[in-house]
Amino acid sequence: MSNPVETARRPAPVVLAAVFLLVTTLLGGCGSDQEPPRTAPLSPAGRPSQPQAALYGISSDTLGWVVIDARGYVLYRSEHDSARPPRSACTGACTVQWLPVPAADPIRVEGIDRQLVGTILRPDGTRQLTLAGWPLYGYAGDRMPGDTNGHAKDGHWFAVTPIGTRAGPTPS
Repeated sequence: MSNPVETARRPAPVVLAAVFLLVTTLLGGCGSDQEPPRTAPLSPAGRPSQPQAALYGISSDTLGWVVIDARGYVLYRSEHDSARPPRSACTGACTVQWLPVPAADPIRVEGIDRQLVGTILRPDGTRQLTLAGWPLYGYAGDRMPGDTNGHAKDGHWFAVTPIGTRAGPTPS
């Protein structure tokens, strides 16, 4: 079996949101009884306040395979967190820039093995989605769907792949 990261053609980042909408529209009638994701309320900065409970694996022009939320925003993991056992080190002020992806039931998952998706209980009592044990986050610095401004941020935040690993490449 070939590695999809090595063999897939990668569309331009600007096209990611359009491709995502087209694919989800086409797949909407393929056996799913779930309604399409709805837009989250906007924060004062114009960005939805938290990622919605949906995970999609897509190919990115610059990073290879990445995971996005229902609105097309790239999701991240931190090397300061733990996958075994799953644990978040991002609490308090950290969550202003790094938005824990809240768990909800049901969660829409496409392009990702559902068995890799889980949840953790955060210190504040909320539940956060995990992928292969890694807690997932949105980045407040990503202003548009497809932005990857959080990748390699502070040397320990990385876009996450559909199997839970760090996306690459890392900027030099």
